[in-house]
Amino acid sequence: METNVKKRIDSFWGLHLDYHATPKDGLQGETLTEENVRAICQSLKPDFIQIDCKGHPGWASYPSKVGNAMPEFAKDTLALWRKVTREEGVALYMHYSGVYDRKYCSEHPEENSMWADGTYTEGATCLGGKYVEDLMIPQLLELAGDYGVDGVWVDGDCWMAHPDFRPDSLAAFERETGIDLAGQIPSDRSHPQFEAYREFHRELFRRYVRYYVDAVHAQYPEFQIASNWAFSDHMPEPVTANVDFLSGDLNPTNSFHSARYAARALAQQEMPWDLMAWNFRQGIGIRSGYAPKHPIQIMQEAAAVISTGGAFQDYVPQLRDGSPNMVELNNLAEVSAFVRARKDWCFRGTPIHQAALLLSTYDRHRESWTLYQRTGYERAMGATALLCDIGQSLEIICEHTLAAHRDEYKMIVIPELYAGLADETVDRLLDYVKNGGSLLLIGKKTCSLFASRPDVPFTVKDRAEFVATAEQATQDGHNNRTSRDYQPYVFTLDHARYGAAFSPCEIVAADGVTEAYVGERNRQTAPVAVTVSYGAGQICAIGFDVGAQYLSGAQYLHRTLLRQVTDRLYTPLARVESACGRLELMALKKDGRLMLQLVNAGGTHADSASATDDCIPPVLDIKLSLTLSKPPKKLILQPEGRELPFTCEEDKIIVTVDRLNIHSTLVVEE
Repeated sequence: METNVKKRIDSFWGLHLDYHATPKDGLQGETLTEENVRAICQSLKPDFIQIDCKGHPGWASYPSKVGNAMPEFAKDTLALWRKVTREEGVALYMHYSGVYDRKYCSEHPEENSMWADGTYTEGATCLGGKYVEDLMIPQLLELAGDYGVDGVWVDGDCWMAHPDFRPDSLAAFERETGIDLAGQIPSDRSHPQFEAYREFHRELFRRYVRYYVDAVHAQYPEFQIASNWAFSDHMPEPVTANVDFLSGDLNPTNSFHSARYAARALAQQEMPWDLMAWNFRQGIGIRSGYAPKHPIQIMQEAAAVISTGGAFQDYVPQLRDGSPNMVELNNLAEVSAFVRARKDWCFRGTPIHQAALLLSTYDRHRESWTLYQRTGYERAMGATALLCDIGQSLEIICEHTLAAHRDEYKMIVIPELYAGLADETVDRLLDYVKNGGSLLLIGKKTCSLFASRPDVPFTVKDRAEFVATAEQATQDGHNNRTSRDYQPYVFTLDHARYGAAFSPCEIVAADGVTEAYVGERNRQTAPVAVTVSYGAGQICAIGFDVGAQYLSGAQYLHRTLLRQVTDRLYTPLARVESACGRLELMALKKDGRLMLQLVNAGGTHADSASATDDCIPPVLDIKLSLTLSKPPKKLILQPEGRELPFTCEEDKIIVTVDRLNIHSTLVVEE
């Protein structure tokens, strides 16, 4: 194993290249040259490069001796990549499809997981089967030993893992748990063992990851391994395998929101981690198509990742013979320079606890139809986007992080839930408020869950869905019949400005501050957001899913409401007093200093009608207030190296930034 390259823990900027090879791709390595690989290393200066070695179709794109290699090679492609990257001091990782292997499953149908109706899944191997022993571990050992690569990024793993309903899997569940299924298949939510059966398979997945990680580490302890999306927002659990780093690849159609959400979920795990952007859009409006993004879009996605302390990689697909796409890669010089210039001011910084959003393991497990997927992300991702867009320095936590750090947060946010929370989690959150914490509840189900507790000082009054009839749909005078069943209620903060709210409930409290009201079109209003005292703390209940609704159709009053509420609940370390544009803040501690990350959150990243864009308007005339224990010696904007003047107003430090293009760091020198 090479020692002159960085381990993943020290790697900040990387490239990902894959292509999921199949025999129709023909002769492999025909146009691959040392000169191109060397040019990538020298011009883009990545800490690591990940290349394809086995994609989801299951064919090895290097001349593997294990038995699933592509039919034709012009040269040993992997040996060439390893030779040049070794000489250039760049770490080399492999893209390897784990659970997902269509070739293996087609050749070994007995190893393909099965649906309850007796049909096979599409290439998902059995979690307790022979695949990991027959193919995966031997191939990983070949990569580590014969080729000396530095590690592997295992794709198609947790998000492709399925419950298996073969007779032997059903019997294994009964044997291990002692539960008698009485011949019934627990494939439907109505079955009393539905969740227990899926948890059995989640544990099989954890064992599978531990097994291949430990088997490879036993022979090659320096070999670096990640299971893509394991222990992330897809799999929101404590880390229970000896993986060396965590990673994932962003949603390619809404990458900025995906980045800020996924980054925060990974950051809580306190392990080396990175996220990968897709250098292109696959969806172009309502059509499919491949459109490379402008570098400024990749920079914005990078900013969302590095501002939370993680590392960043960008994905440019290889050509079909395994050679690099030099046209697209040559356009990344600006991105490389942008990312590398910011390393000293954010990499491996740790968030200073301010606000936290609970991404519930309990709730996500009960929502997902497979074992781990992003079903329901609209609620948590939307709440994340909304809180970030009002300048909250936000973290995402799961129950295991909540248990360890609950009282360190000034505000905890519970987004709309699918199934609910465990009783002990509700107890823990209410005790947090009794001891002086601030709790923000979003959505009808979430508010109802907490209102069911007898000592909580508010109740929920449900509102029927406002369903428009055909006659109502034409009452606007335009003779347009609606195509949507559910019409909005209206909500208001001040009875002067109105927005749309879907599926609300009323929040009823004898004593509290009404933050917003809801009504029908005649604007008869009832409280929809109320802040109440509870013990030494406060609870604000918002009776509609403002998070998911912000993600699908952002309204400025969503931001106005959340600013009003959060200002009442706590005083943040840093606050956006004013700005022309949308500014995201993240407070990191690095090298003993506060490093306040400033991210431009504007642009068309959430617009499905805008596939690519070459212009993200700057944020102008930024005014920030900092609540510090003492005035700083200096405030320096990095990487610009510009010292900023500041004033002291009562207990706050006031500083202005005239312009933010994409990302800068305000370093507080004490």
